Amino acid sequence: MKHPIKWPTLLLVSLAGITLRVEAAPLPLRIEKFEGPSDAFISTPDLITIRGPMSIRAIPASTPTPADTVIELDYFCVGGMPSFVATLGPPFAPTSSRQLPPLVHSETWSTYASRISTAATPLPDGWKELRLDLPLPKDRNLQIRNIRLRPERPGEFDTIKSKPAASSSRESLQAYLDQIFPATISKVSVGTKSVRVEGNSGGQRQDLFLADIPMDQLLGDPRNWHTLVEIHPDESGDFLIDIPRHRQRDGLDYDRLTSRWQLVKQSGHNRKPISHARYAEWVACRSPSLPPAKPSSKKGLGGWRNGILPNELKDLGISAVTVNMLVHSLVSLKPGPGTTPTKWQGKTYHIRQDALSRYDQAFIEAHRHGVMVSAILLLANPAKSANPVVHRMGHPDAIKTGTYAMPNITSAGGIGLYGAVLNFMAERWSRADARFGRVHHWIIHNEVDAGWVWTNAGNKPDIVYMDLYQRSMRLTDLIARQYDSNSRPFISLTHHWAERGNANWYGSKRMIELLTAFTRAEGDFPWALAYHPYPQNLYNPRTWEDKQATFSFNTRKITPKNIEVLDAYMKQPGILYHGKVRPVHLSENGFNSKDYSPKELEDQAAGMAMAWKKISTLSSIQSWQYHNWIDNRSEGGLRIGLRKFPDAPGDPLGKKPIWYLYQALGTPQEDALSEPYLKTIGISSWSEIIHRGPVH
Repeated sequence: MKHPIKWPTLLLVSLAGITLRVEAAPLPLRIEKFEGPSDAFISTPDLITIRGPMSIRAIPASTPTPADTVIELDYFCVGGMPSFVATLGPPFAPTSSRQLPPLVHSETWSTYASRISTAATPLPDGWKELRLDLPLPKDRNLQIRNIRLRPERPGEFDTIKSKPAASSSRESLQAYLDQIFPATISKVSVGTKSVRVEGNSGGQRQDLFLADIPMDQLLGDPRNWHTLVEIHPDESGDFLIDIPRHRQRDGLDYDRLTSRWQLVKQSGHNRKPISHARYAEWVACRSPSLPPAKPSSKKGLGGWRNGILPNELKDLGISAVTVNMLVHSLVSLKPGPGTTPTKWQGKTYHIRQDALSRYDQAFIEAHRHGVMVSAILLLANPAKSANPVVHRMGHPDAIKTGTYAMPNITSAGGIGLYGAVLNFMAERWSRADARFGRVHHWIIHNEVDAGWVWTNAGNKPDIVYMDLYQRSMRLTDLIARQYDSNSRPFISLTHHWAERGNANWYGSKRMIELLTAFTRAEGDFPWALAYHPYPQNLYNPRTWEDKQATFSFNTRKITPKNIEVLDAYMKQPGILYHGKVRPVHLSENGFNSKDYSPKELEDQAAGMAMAWKKISTLSSIQSWQYHNWIDNRSEGGLRIGLRKFPDAPGDPLGKKPIWYLYQALGTPQEDALSEPYLKTIGISSWSEIIHRGPVH
């Protein structure tokens, strides 16, 4: 490879009794085809693309050392690849073969590392290259870049253990959610100066207290019941109490907006909970008359960026956009040139005006077009960053496999910093005069059922992960509704529904089940759904052929082919919010064109036509923010844009047929531009693709 990533390896060198840490650069490997069809192996200086089963040669740039025992590479492979064999040679004898772990399903560039030598399988003398026998299914693509050899890092293949203070246990959380308590807290309301808590003590009237539990404290934390307010229920056990909204905590002004409240029975020195904890559901709003977003159609655009093709929103008739927000980029721990102080929970932080102004410009432009804005909140991974803001704000269990990280909502310092930025953003972009533009909704991180990749908090059981994630959702919700009563936090999920899609993932259905379990126990809030119903295979736009998409609540995937399942699922009584269906936004979904040939562009547009005809009939789906706007070379060879690559030879940013189709959707020209794709799909009428039967 021409430009391998310089991943440092730490070596210990002793000189005159002093141990020094020296960085050793990885050893690049050159890839050549060994056995397999020549047209299924495409090599460029920076990228290898393989289609179907293949054997390749990996040749070191120089002689490997005995310490070079780990092979590492970056890869993109939708569907993944099974365990494969690496043989050192020549000669490539069976005695020099090693079985390496599989490449797991990946929808982004991921890093793979495996030992090629252990104590039981030492390196053969004089080996010069690796033969890799890749059992890639014939209909699957594998892209590889930056393949290299390096020494093993201390502890890198050890089982990762979570920090005990950073999450509750699976057993304690499950027992808590399952427990039937004698008492209940029925309602928590946060006013401008006080918090009102209402409930019933279950017949008990003596030695009862209301515990104020800050959001960062975990289940079973002994600090939980130190801040107690005595209550005196009436004869029926009912109680209502108003408590000051602010109190002192660790010498600072603490806003009880984000507290949970739990009933506690005290007997001597012993205290035990007699209810689930409950968060506030109603929050006093600064601008209660601030109007909700009312998109003129379901047609939106994902990942929109201001300043590129300034007339595009108008030309396409876009009514909604998503904007990626790197939350950590907005704040500094110290004042400096170009920073503005902001205060939250008694501490002062410093907002970076350079980063802020870029978002202001985008939101002002969106507001000028009357477009609904949903901000996707992303946080850099502290395991891959030296930034002190990221280390305080990011979850301490996050590991390097994650592109982004979960916020650290289990420490006062982490939640203080993260909450301060959320508070600043919500207040600024919810003004009645829209001076800085407006953000209507907040998408809480990205594809959290695949949190291992997109919102990493280390290796967590699903219920433990959801306990962390739902706190982040609630924190955003409680803060945002102080300024906009119509604001909603959206859970972001992949198309992997009843199956996980990857051994380290959770599955979208399971995430919703767990979220509703927490809301039943701790009080509901107006969460909504940001779903990503890509076709079964991201590379294949012919979604009507998806075999894993069935009309069942236990379907493996939800894709455009069976999108009716999502609509039916969200309309179940147990999912409703105050009797109403929660909004669904298809905040990331697109169709690939394998290249720019007429046939591939036709299939791409046909996938969109089919999806739109279904989506337009489903009442739960309020918006479709199509992704991607423009083909992006960092998306593993996908070409899912409405426009071609910015550097496409001869036609940079060229409009594909799908661009013209999207422009026509929802207009009088829709049927004329959609009609040619009936033949592509193999149907005579759009009614043939609408599912009208039951979903179970």
